[in-house]
Amino acid sequence: MGRLLLVLWALLGSRACAGGAAEPGKNLSCYQCFKVKSLGSCRPAACASADEVCVSNTVIFVRRLEVGVLLSKRCAPRCPNSNMKSAWLSGSGMTRRVVRQCCSGSLCNGPPARQGRLWASSGGLLLPLGLSLLWATW
Repeated sequence: MGRLLLVLWALLGSRACAGGAAEPGKNLSCYQCFKVKSLGSCRPAACASADEVCVSNTVIFVRRLEVGVLLSKRCAPRCPNSNMKSAWLSGSGMTRRVVRQCCSGSLCNGPPARQGRLWASSGGLLLPLGLSLLWATW
């Protein structure tokens, strides 16, 4: 009985980790868009057979009280530079932040959020933007 429970637990755990991975014989699907301001502009699309991950890039620009966000999503054969976050201050007083995330399940790079829900559904953009605004105004 103990072995059966262990096997069932292992199967459930491996299925949970797969998290919607593409089925064998089927191509991966990812949301795709390039430098858009709205998540609603990203559309699901089938990837090439060589593509194994979905990539999301979010670029945040902060200058005083102005904030801009550009989103890019695509398929890729591998994750470029893994998941990363970087931020820097340019000479013009503008703070820029880039967040890259990779995942390997179909449509795992995020469904488009409803208009007006960008902050709640974009991996918690509100807190970093709020902190950046406070930092920029001091």
